[in-house]
Amino acid sequence: MFAQLQHFCALVCTKNKVLNLISRKDIDRIVEAHLLPSLAIFLKNPFSKNTTVLDIGTGGGFPGLPLAIVTPLAHFTLIDSVKKKIRAVEEFVAALGLKNVTCIDDRAENFHRKYHAITGRAISSVDDFYALAKPRLNPNGKIFYLTGGEITPAVNTTVVDLFELYGRQFCETKKLLITSV
Repeated sequence: MFAQLQHFCALVCTKNKVLNLISRKDIDRIVEAHLLPSLAIFLKNPFSKNTTVLDIGTGGGFPGLPLAIVTPLAHFTLIDSVKKKIRAVEEFVAALGLKNVTCIDDRAENFHRKYHAITGRAISSVDDFYALAKPRLNPNGKIFYLTGGEITPAVNTTVVDLFELYGRQFCETKKLLITSV
């Protein structure tokens, strides 16, 4: 599992040289800025066998692919409307040998399946993300949203301060919002 996470980070760094998957200013801090925040979801709520997870706006595969690596018995659908990004993520899935990941090239608004959990990471305002996620969530499902800065949590939302979780400066403004619907 650790080797797969390292391999994934290396794949993203290599591909990022030709395709902007993550901010170029963060590439030297991929573990701190992207991998560890993604894994915070797992630390706070490990997905059980047969859980279905939709990662909206996956971009370079965060947080979906790290979660798929550490939770091989759950199934992950990664969706992004940018064709070249989802093609890169498909390459990562193949290179990592992941059997629990499906990649979708579309806008989340056009995708109507229901999931046990939905993840996202700073793709829009929190309210806009919730509006997009809730119709795709099973009853009693959870939304996991990674964001930064000051937020006003929604009803039924737990705010996890990543600085408190990891105790590291790199994540002093980062938060994980866990919303039960």
